[in-house]
Amino acid sequence: MICDFTLAVPAAKFGYTEVRIGFVPALVSAFLTLQIGDKLARDLLLTGRLFDAAEAYRLGLVNEVVSPENLLSRVRALAESLSVNSPKSLAATKRLLAIQNKRWLDAAIAQGMEANAEARETADFHEGIASFLEKRKPAWTKL
Repeated sequence: MICDFTLAVPAAKFGYTEVRIGFVPALVSAFLTLQIGDKLARDLLLTGRLFDAAEAYRLGLVNEVVSPENLLSRVRALAESLSVNSPKSLAATKRLLAIQNKRWLDAAIAQGMEANAEARETADFHEGIASFLEKRKPAWTKL
C-alpha cells in the first residue's frame, strides 16, 4: 500500500479480507482510500473479495502487470531509471508527497488504531480468528 512502485505477475491475488475474519481493516483503509478513492475502497474493504493483478492495475494499486519471466528484468530497468535521477531531488519529492497527505493520514491512522483496538475486543473477532485457524466458516453473532 505504501510502496513507491508495485509490480505484479498476472497470477497475483489481492484482497482486504479482514471483514471475513471479524476484524477491521483499520490502518490499510486510510492508505487504500487515499490511493483509489472512497467508493472503490468501500467495495474492496466491505466485500473482502479477492481480485487479480489485472483488476489491481485498473484500480491503480499496481503500476504494472509483468510476466513472471520478465519481472526481474523489469525491476532492474525501473531501478536503473530511478538511479539516473538526483538522489536529493528524489528524497525531497518523496518528503513532499508525504507531507501533502500527512495531516489527513495522521488523523485517519489514529482513528484506525482506535477501531483496531475496539475490534480486537469483539466476539466476532475472536470467532473469526478461531474459524480461520480451524479452517471452518465463522458463526457470527447477530446485531
